[in-house]
Amino acid sequence: MKRVPPRPLPAETTALQELVNSLGWLITLRWFAGCAVLAASFAAARLLHLDVPERWLYAVGLAILVYNVGLLGGLHWLQEVTRSRVVYEWFARYQIALDWAAMAVLIHFSGGIESPVIIFYLFHITIASLLLPHDRGFLYVTLAPVLVGSVALLEYRGFLPHVRLFDPLAYDHLEWAAAVLFSFACAAYAMAYFSMAISRRLRRRETELAGLYQSARLTSSTLDLQLVLNRLTEATVTALGCRGASIRLLDKTGSHLEMASTHGLSDAYVGIGPIDPGRALIDREVLSGVTVLVEDAPNDPRIQYPDAMRREGLRSELCAPILGKRGAIGVIRAYGGEGHRFAKEDASFLKAMAAQGAVAIENAEAYQLLENLDHDKSRFVRTVTHELRAPVQVAENLLAVLREGYAGQLSSKQDELVGRASQRIRFLETLVNDLLDLAAGKAQTSFDRREPSPVSLNTALSEIHQRYETTATAKGLSFQLDCPAEPLCAWGDRGDVDRVLTNLVSNALKYTRRGEVRLRLERDEDHARIVVADTGIGIPDEAQPHLFEEFYRASNAKALEEEGTGLGLAIVRDLVSRLDGRITVESVEKEGTTFTVTLPLARQASGGGLAPCGGA
Repeated sequence: MKRVPPRPLPAETTALQELVNSLGWLITLRWFAGCAVLAASFAAARLLHLDVPERWLYAVGLAILVYNVGLLGGLHWLQEVTRSRVVYEWFARYQIALDWAAMAVLIHFSGGIESPVIIFYLFHITIASLLLPHDRGFLYVTLAPVLVGSVALLEYRGFLPHVRLFDPLAYDHLEWAAAVLFSFACAAYAMAYFSMAISRRLRRRETELAGLYQSARLTSSTLDLQLVLNRLTEATVTALGCRGASIRLLDKTGSHLEMASTHGLSDAYVGIGPIDPGRALIDREVLSGVTVLVEDAPNDPRIQYPDAMRREGLRSELCAPILGKRGAIGVIRAYGGEGHRFAKEDASFLKAMAAQGAVAIENAEAYQLLENLDHDKSRFVRTVTHELRAPVQVAENLLAVLREGYAGQLSSKQDELVGRASQRIRFLETLVNDLLDLAAGKAQTSFDRREPSPVSLNTALSEIHQRYETTATAKGLSFQLDCPAEPLCAWGDRGDVDRVLTNLVSNALKYTRRGEVRLRLERDEDHARIVVADTGIGIPDEAQPHLFEEFYRASNAKALEEEGTGLGLAIVRDLVSRLDGRITVESVEKEGTTFTVTLPLARQASGGGLAPCGGA
């Protein structure tokens, strides 16, 4: 099974990080604000000689600095314990509430409705519009005129003493105060509207860019076409904030658009059937290379299935062509529900997503073509070598008959020639067998393939050790086996495991003149590790990158053993890959080589514990 990568949430992550950064920036800015209040209070009282409550103004400035220390600590604590956007939004509300309360007190002690500090409320309104959710933005903005109006009303009624800054006094003129408050409210709402509009557009573009980035990243990182198309439709819905999205691709005849991927749509709508561009004029137009917006889709005569759209609750759709190198290959659609309106920028975004889809489709098609060619080559090699195996074996048998003297006694020269011919025939047979193994490894099936089952690695290593122990003894080599008492199993074919071990151990014995060959099995959490180490001739550094290439042999291996196909390690690589494992090599020339094969341990189908080992 193909492993599906975890689903990223780039838009949420980016928005949250932006919010956290903005909160940190606001705390930094508050240090300057608190110091500015202290400096302005000193300048107003000592340099301009204004009759202001100096101590109260100092108290407000110090209070701002003190609660900012608490907010800084609170932000650091939140970053350690949570990544919830809702929590950070409430923390932003708490900060802004403290600031607005401090502003109301500062306005009272700097002249009330006459205070020049009122203008700074607009700055805070801009911050609130950028940080807080837009659905309640104007509700938060309303608090600013309410606070300023409350201070003016309390001073007008005499509940709060008015701080006199300028002559003549105007705070007790109701019409003037009302005019100032009205102008302030209008400026506050206008500032909030423009700030939220700009912020909304920036966030939308940010979401679209995040969606494009993720789609481009996924397109270049996988050849799973269905996975890429699913992520494209999902990213389209997320970025555009629409009801759903779909991708339809032209069938092999090019006459119908078949559904390839959807997101946010019901099964009933997905199953409405293929679209005929001859009847669906909107799709014919899109396939010509034009991006089309249909604002009233259920009532548009160009739509093939208007009743289905009406039942689904879809009101509008934005369509863009998926253009390949040879022309249009499909259509990507974004569907809007009741009240949803697509913006002009959405068309550009959808075209970009369509371009990503075209790249993914053509990459997958190119990969499939290469894979088919590789399978065809493997089938050809397998067929030819399989046909060669019988005559090669017949020739070997006939030469054996000659050497045994059944066709008459051979002279010493004839015996030498027949012996050399037998040696070359055996090498040819080895080459044929290796080619068959290599072709079987590249194809998905082989002639002798059995159903996968738990394979006892302990048993496999013991059999290999017994098989080659005599060979090692004849060469004067120590052949050690180290297996754990715990039974370890890999899921696969017993023959594949045997061929891997046979190739590695036979190579180790072949290229080791003195010393030892060690075969070891050990457990590494959920994997089994098979180690084949020798003290042989080693592998030159320049040869190691090419070690698993077909028909490649290192220079020192050729010097020691003239005959060799160079296919053994290529076969091992393919077999290990088929067993979902990996193989690594460490080697120092003239000192020895260590091959390590890591295989996943077989688990029960329920996913509980390890599967019991089979016999063979």
